[in-house]
Amino acid sequence: MDTKSKIKQDSYSIMNKFLAPFHDRGVLKRGMLISNPFIAGKQKTPSFNIYQSKSGEWRFKDFATGESGDVFALVMQLKGVDFNTAVDLIKSEFNF
Repeated sequence: MDTKSKIKQDSYSIMNKFLAPFHDRGVLKRGMLISNPFIAGKQKTPSFNIYQSKSGEWRFKDFATGESGDVFALVMQLKGVDFNTAVDLIKSEFNF
């Protein structure tokens, strides 16, 4: 299995790891709203969650901006990096 496939397969764990600094709820579950990690400061009404798509892939939804995406888009936006750098960050964090 190639690295991108492994990352997609473990996207739930990866998203939880990268989102952990932005909430105090332990492991995020599908549909659990948290403060938006893309907006500075804590929100009164949480507007961000992760969910499992029909294909089985874990994705995020940002209700404040309307953005959504996969694990790669999440890491790219959180860290302000391009796709290849996001893959490298995930690989180093999870020993892929």
